[in-house]
Amino acid sequence: MIFNLNTIIIYFQKKSCIKPIMNEKMKILFVSADFPPMDGGIAIFDYHICKELVARGHKLIVIAKWFQGCKDFDNKQDFVIFRLKGKIRPTSLESIYKILITILKKKIELIFFGHFGSTHWLGGVLAKKIFKVPYIIFVHGNEFNAYLHKLTKADRWASKIVLKNTTQIITNSRATKKVIENNGFPSKRIHIVYPGADPEIFNANNQNIEIMKKYELEGKKVLLSVSRLAWIKNHVNVLNALPKVIKHFPNLIYLIVGKGEEEKNIRIVINELGLQSYVKLIGYIEPPHVGPYYCTCDVFIMPSKSGNTYYESFGIAYAEANACGKPVIAGKSGGIEEAVIDGVTGLLVDPENIEEIAQTIIRLLTDREYARKLGENGRRRVENELNWKTTGKKIEEVLVKLLKE
Repeated sequence: MIFNLNTIIIYFQKKSCIKPIMNEKMKILFVSADFPPMDGGIAIFDYHICKELVARGHKLIVIAKWFQGCKDFDNKQDFVIFRLKGKIRPTSLESIYKILITILKKKIELIFFGHFGSTHWLGGVLAKKIFKVPYIIFVHGNEFNAYLHKLTKADRWASKIVLKNTTQIITNSRATKKVIENNGFPSKRIHIVYPGADPEIFNANNQNIEIMKKYELEGKKVLLSVSRLAWIKNHVNVLNALPKVIKHFPNLIYLIVGKGEEEKNIRIVINELGLQSYVKLIGYIEPPHVGPYYCTCDVFIMPSKSGNTYYESFGIAYAEANACGKPVIAGKSGGIEEAVIDGVTGLLVDPENIEEIAQTIIRLLTDREYARKLGENGRRRVENELNWKTTGKKIEEVLVKLLKE
């Protein structure tokens, strides 16, 4: 079936009676293909922003991709979630129609796309043209480059239209802002708002004796990584650094929490280096239950690297580890320098320098007082800046200002 764009616009214009409602409390349509119970940094971020906006009194409706287990999850929320069972990826008319019909029925004032997208985000373009409803996009980083430059011709075409018509963009770091600017979007319409962690969930008191017993961590020096198992997270170079660290700390244990496409390669490297007794692959842990794992470690490590158009745009896991009072070791790449203040909340290393990674681990395991200070500084930063309440407040300020313009 062929749809004529002008016909669609005329139809909805006839049906539309939407007028801007300039109240302090907004009616927001939040759209995301990455939303819990789906895993990942974008899903975690989008969920917390929705919770914070609702907590601040705004009316929120979410359109998200169907995911296994979503019904039980959705029933526990304080906002309505519509799930799309078809592909919310490009060519889907379902998402476009759902966006338009929701705006029409619910008198939506603003569309908030939880990440960058392509043809399924064309509903936002149509809504702006038909209903004069603005849309704003939160750009996380890698998805922006993927849609604009790496996926299908249809993705590249549609994402350029989506970018051109968006009212404003919010992003998570200066590094990502620069990427957006390099694609021709005006700097003055880009806002930086850092992600965060929940200091009530992630704190030093969240110890779990069962975890200590299960992985035999009593009396051990514990390194921890929490992330998707992907090459960008750089687990392999941490593994390559371990033989030198083990010479100084033979009681070392490295816990790797997460799952992903890099797991097979990680297992190969563990076997090649003979690290089977020192490395434990924990698997995936749901975000609400990962706090006790941070508390078991002496040092959190994730020396993420960049390559081609992929980079670590911020790194929520660093904030979570800091919230638990743990020092972090991170890579000098992407937006990590904004998530981790070098020498204050953690230490930054060259992610390709295995010797530097090893020596930095040794330093923090040796100098316990210095490691403690880094962790304490990190905790204070989360309490004062990198938390979801602060993130939600700053995003709210951007949205309110947008509607008043």
